[in-house]
Amino acid sequence: MYHVGNSVEQVFGGAIIKQGDRTPLGFNFRDENGELVSLLGSTVDVKLANRQGVVLSTRAIISDEYTATFSIGASDITGAGDMRIEFTVNYPSGVNEKFPSDDWQRLRITSTLDDLGKTGVAYITFEKMTKDFQTQFNSFKLDVSKETENQKKRVDDLINSTPQPSEVVDARGDEKTLKTRIDNVEFGTDSKLAQLKKENQRLVKNSTATAISPNAAAPKFTRATTRDYKGRTYGVNQPIYDMGGLLVDPSFPESLAIPTLNVLDAQEGTVEIGIIPIVLADTVNYCRIDYPTTGRFLLFVNAAGKISFSIDEWGGASISTSNGVAKVNEPFTAALRWNHKAKEYSLFVNGKKIGVNYYDKTVKGDFGSTMSVIHNYVAVVTKLRFSNIARPDKELKY
Repeated sequence: MYHVGNSVEQVFGGAIIKQGDRTPLGFNFRDENGELVSLLGSTVDVKLANRQGVVLSTRAIISDEYTATFSIGASDITGAGDMRIEFTVNYPSGVNEKFPSDDWQRLRITSTLDDLGKTGVAYITFEKMTKDFQTQFNSFKLDVSKETENQKKRVDDLINSTPQPSEVVDARGDEKTLKTRIDNVEFGTDSKLAQLKKENQRLVKNSTATAISPNAAAPKFTRATTRDYKGRTYGVNQPIYDMGGLLVDPSFPESLAIPTLNVLDAQEGTVEIGIIPIVLADTVNYCRIDYPTTGRFLLFVNAAGKISFSIDEWGGASISTSNGVAKVNEPFTAALRWNHKAKEYSLFVNGKKIGVNYYDKTVKGDFGSTMSVIHNYVAVVTKLRFSNIARPDKELKY
């Protein structure tokens, strides 16, 4: 029976690089339960292969407890095209484990202009094995083939010389023996069960990563007065739902606050939000967390419709779209992702990855106690999801 095993998660560097590009590629490893694998005291060997064979073997650098990095230099003969990557983690205990257990990690290497006009690429192939090893391999293969043919002939002669009951013939199907038929059915059943188990583990993992801790305090909408809106009077602290979401207008004042305790962890996480701006100004604050010391975690929009995300000091670095992405009365979605292990935070807007900046929890420390979802200008919240993991690109892009 087959069981779901370990996996690899790329945390920086990209899946497409130029041949000879020395951009570091960083990877985390997760065990069969989805937990990060500690690399303290371990070494990590890396192999790259294309369809012809292995093109590069190297040893990764352990950049922190969970991250292994390596780069492909100009002197490394890899060629261009689709590459498969396999990692071997050599633990201090002496145990070696290969990652990932299902398929391979993928990487595409594109050609450079220096390759124009060249007619071939050097590959490490089976033809480059030593002569003695190749001779031994061919001899062994010939002996196995002869023995297999002898055994097949012996079984066929026994079957053909003995009349078989019709029920046995029907039970065998297209196989030579009833045992082979049963083994094939059993193998197919085990494969389907393994696939179902794998899918179930994925759903459980996603559900766990998305779930809010039972110890978390509830989101809090507040308004100190009644409010008349579109012919209806809403009571104190009674939310207004319009345009497919929750309307929040800080000028009344109204607020929507999320306690961060047991919801958001400065170590890693993801916030996914849908917003319909009712006004654009300099500067509209969404998903704002003030740090206990200095600086902020902030999604913000300017009067020109540029959407930005920053985890830095006030006026510090940020990731931004071009102008005109945010529009009055038109929805947009944003995903805010941070990961201390990968030392980065990222912004996705309307299913597209906008960019990545440096992030270090040891510099900024823990988050403040409250996230203000709509901080200073009226807007409608159409979607809000928190995850206690840094979700991969494929789940945030569409």
